Amino acid sequence: MTTTDSFDPTAFDPFDADYLADPYPLMNAAREFAPAFFNERLGHWIVTRHADIKQILRNPARFSATNANSPLREPCPHAAKALVDGGYGAVPTLANVDPPAHTRVRRLAATAFTNRRIASMEPVIRQLVQDFIRDHGPQGRADLVADLAWSLPAQVLFRVLGLGDENLETVKTGSWNRILFVYGLPDDDTQVDAARGLAEFWTFIEALVHERAESPRDDYISALLAAETKDDGRLTEAEVATVSLNLLFAGHETTTGLLGNGLRRLLEHENAWDRLIEDPSRITNAIEEILRFDSSVIAWRRQTTMDTQIGGVAVPKDARLVLMLGAANRDPEVFENPDDFDIDRPNAREHLSFGHGPHLCLGAPLARLQGRIALEELTAALPELSLDQTCHYEFAPNISFRGPLSLPATWPPTTDHERDVG
Repeated sequence: MTTTDSFDPTAFDPFDADYLADPYPLMNAAREFAPAFFNERLGHWIVTRHADIKQILRNPARFSATNANSPLREPCPHAAKALVDGGYGAVPTLANVDPPAHTRVRRLAATAFTNRRIASMEPVIRQLVQDFIRDHGPQGRADLVADLAWSLPAQVLFRVLGLGDENLETVKTGSWNRILFVYGLPDDDTQVDAARGLAEFWTFIEALVHERAESPRDDYISALLAAETKDDGRLTEAEVATVSLNLLFAGHETTTGLLGNGLRRLLEHENAWDRLIEDPSRITNAIEEILRFDSSVIAWRRQTTMDTQIGGVAVPKDARLVLMLGAANRDPEVFENPDDFDIDRPNAREHLSFGHGPHLCLGAPLARLQGRIALEELTAALPELSLDQTCHYEFAPNISFRGPLSLPATWPPTTDHERDVG
């Protein structure tokens, strides 16, 4: 356990094996040590406290989002060449552009990503979870990540974007390459391979968007291409492709983490799972507590546009910041007993896992919907679900996204009759 007295800001390493396994002791110590401090290895300032991070996220004039999707490690020459040769052409759109340009893209993206479109996904999500229960129920065991959380969010977004499930491996591979390239610290060879994979992912999305431009369908990409307002005009194909790539990546990767983290924490705290079974109305708030306690997005980035102060610490212009959302979500100034997992926590929704301010996550309602439906179906059909005690948790080596790569679980095998009910 790291304490404030033993905390060494120069040794702070979010790629250390102990940190990847459990970042919260070090996050807590960092938050108690200082509201902000510089880390030589990352070349970034680490920001740790809820109030400061919330203020940063709602002030793009002082804290720019332009570096949000920049590679944490500068691409080596061969990786940079691989992107160019591969035709990678993503442009600044939502996560990595500031108002007013961000406002224009956000407005058009939201026009197409309607509440009706999100609500129409409920029966799709429910059927996909029921399919998992039907297929795996009689076996009495499954990997809740590999067999459910890995594919469910991508399949849901495929329905939104108009893709077929045969694209699952392409999208998952592309997303993995993006995690390594943008949010990791890969060596040169790994970075080059990831750059090639990221370029292939972009080419796949670019071709899909061009196809929809030529032959529109009833899907989000077609709606995004057609979206137009008097003040904003229309998005270019490159902008639509970038928005689609970001939605496909962030929308499914973070929800996979939400489901994996959530099921892990609920099953580790047996009383929590039982309370959801007894009273399913608790599920909505349980989702918020999962997002707070063990977010699938534990860090995000910003850059200062002027000399400023963060929590009384002087930070220079053009400083790159890592906003430790995981530390903010356990800030005792906001959350009572923050290291306790409490599905009835009254202010759980004050977490910053979906961001805050103008860049608040556009896909948050869809992520919450998937989490709620998954828990409704699983608690009803598999009330005796429990974690395999031999499970060893592993996590992707990156600074921002967190979720177990595997989550083996068991339950008393269901019968055909039980599977047919509901």
